[in-house]
Amino acid sequence: MAPALSRDRASLAALTAMAFFMADVRDGLGPFLATYLQQHRMQQEWIGYTMTAGGLAAVVATPLVGAWVDRSQAKRAMTAAATVCVTTASAVAFTTLSGPLLIATQVVTGAAGAVLAATLAALTLGLARSDGFRGQTGRNEAASHAGNILSAVGAGLLAYWFGAPWMLCVMAAMAVGTLVALSAIRPGDIDHDAARGAEDRGAEQAKAARPWRNQALLLFGLACAFFHLGNAAMLPLLNQRLAAAGGGAESLLWTGIAVVVAQVAMIPMALWVARSKRFEVSWFVYLAILVLPLRGALAYAFSDAWNNIPVQLLDGVAAGILGVATPLLVQRHTQGSGCFNTGLGFVMTLQGIGAALSPALANSVVGAGGRFGLAFMVLAGSALAALPLFGWSEHRARAAANLP
Repeated sequence: MAPALSRDRASLAALTAMAFFMADVRDGLGPFLATYLQQHRMQQEWIGYTMTAGGLAAVVATPLVGAWVDRSQAKRAMTAAATVCVTTASAVAFTTLSGPLLIATQVVTGAAGAVLAATLAALTLGLARSDGFRGQTGRNEAASHAGNILSAVGAGLLAYWFGAPWMLCVMAAMAVGTLVALSAIRPGDIDHDAARGAEDRGAEQAKAARPWRNQALLLFGLACAFFHLGNAAMLPLLNQRLAAAGGGAESLLWTGIAVVVAQVAMIPMALWVARSKRFEVSWFVYLAILVLPLRGALAYAFSDAWNNIPVQLLDGVAAGILGVATPLLVQRHTQGSGCFNTGLGFVMTLQGIGAALSPALANSVVGAGGRFGLAFMVLAGSALAALPLFGWSEHRARAAANLP
C-alpha cells in the first residue's frame, strides 16, 4: 500500500489548512469571554455558570456525536454546519450581558465544538489511514496552534484598539477559511471504514466495540478528566485576576498574549510527539501531567501580568502533548473495533466533565473574597490524581496485549 501522503496529498494539505483555520472556530471565544464578562463586572458565579455551560453541552453532545460520525459519511457537511453555528453563537454572546442568553450561546458553542473535534479526527484517520495517522495528527495540531497564534494576536489587538466586539472580525475570517479549506477536501479520498477504525478488522476484531468495556480506555479517560479539572480554568482565571485588579482593555490584550505564548510552545511539542522514535506516546503523557502542578504553583506565587508568560509556556507543553497523544492512544486502544470516533467521544466526554466543572470549581473558590491564589492551588492539586490513573491504564493496555 502506498504511503498516505502520496495517495491523497491534496486532500491532506487541505485538511491541514482546515485545522489551521478551525483553531479559532472550534472553541468559540474561549478565554476572551471570561475576561470580557469580568471587565463588565458580571457576578462571579454567573461567569462560572456561563463558562461551565459550554463544557457541559460538549459533555452531553460528544458521545452522541462520536457514534454519529462513526456511522455517517456526511462528515464535511457536519463540519460546515458546526462552523456556522459556533460563529453565530459567538456573535450573539457580545450583544448581551443576560446570564440565560449567554448560557444559551455557550451551549450551542459547546455542542458544535464537539462536532468539529469529532469530524476533524475522523477526517484525519479517513484520509491518512492508520499508517499515516500519527504524522498527520501532529501536523494538524501544529497547524491548529499556529492558527490560534494568528487569531489570538488579531483578536487581542483589535479588542485593545477598538473594543471587544471587534474580535468577531477575526473569528469570521477564520470561519470562512475553514469552509474554503473544507471544500478542497475531495469526498472520494475519504475512506469511511478507516475513519471509524475498521481498517484493520481481521486480527483485531475481537476488541470490545463498546468503549466503556475497554478498561485501558476507561482509565485513560478518567485520567484526562482529572487533568482537565485542574487545567481548563487556569488560563481564564489568570486573566480574570488581571481584570479584577483593574486591568481594563489591557486585560483583553494580555489574554491574547497568554494564548499566543501557549500556542508557540505547543507547535514544537506537537511535532515532537508525532515524530519521536525514541519515546513512546505514554512517556509524553506522564510529562504533561507533571507539568500542571508546577504551572499552578507559579500562578499562585506570582500575580504580576508578566508571570502569565512562564505559566502559559508550561500550558503549551502539556496541551501540545495531549492534543496529539489523546487521539493516538484512543486509536491504539480501539484499533480494529470500528468504533474509533465512539471511543474518542467517550474519552472526550470524560475529559469534558473535568473541563466543564473546572470553571465552577475555580470561581467558587475565588468567591467574593477574590481568593485567586487558593484557586490556583486547588486546580493544580486536582490534576495530580491523573497520574496513578494513567499508570493503571498503561498497565491494563499491556496486560490486554500480553506485553511485559
